[in-house]
Amino acid sequence: MIRIILAIVASANFYAAYLFFMTPEIIGVWYVLPPIDNTHRFLTMVVGALLSVFGLGALLAFFRPVKYSSIIIMLLLMHFMIFLIDVIVLSRGQMQWQSMLPELVYFLIISTAMVRWFPVKKKEAPEAPEVPEVLAEVPEALAE
Repeated sequence: MIRIILAIVASANFYAAYLFFMTPEIIGVWYVLPPIDNTHRFLTMVVGALLSVFGLGALLAFFRPVKYSSIIIMLLLMHFMIFLIDVIVLSRGQMQWQSMLPELVYFLIISTAMVRWFPVKKKEAPEAPEVPEVLAEVPEALAE
């Protein structure tokens, strides 16, 4: 199940990275923002580059989830922190809730799913130590 979640995270991050990096004007349209200037275009492209790195991390964790569980923790923290940022932005009234609601739901569901299906190594039962044959036979004098 964690592989399905990581595939969703990778595809969502790559899609968002494409939007932020290649077409930053669409972000302004979605979030009902004024037209962006060159500084905001640069910052939007930086966010796109960061999202592409998170997408690559999700792909790496997709192939070996137990080995790269630290990447999954990083992705979990990223999703949860963006959820908190969305809540703060909504509570301040800085953006419309209609544009933020799908994002809020996505980040909450993915964060919860990553916690629920976090990959853990199965612990092997420790083998009982072997008792040498000499000690396995108790002398009769000691048994009394």
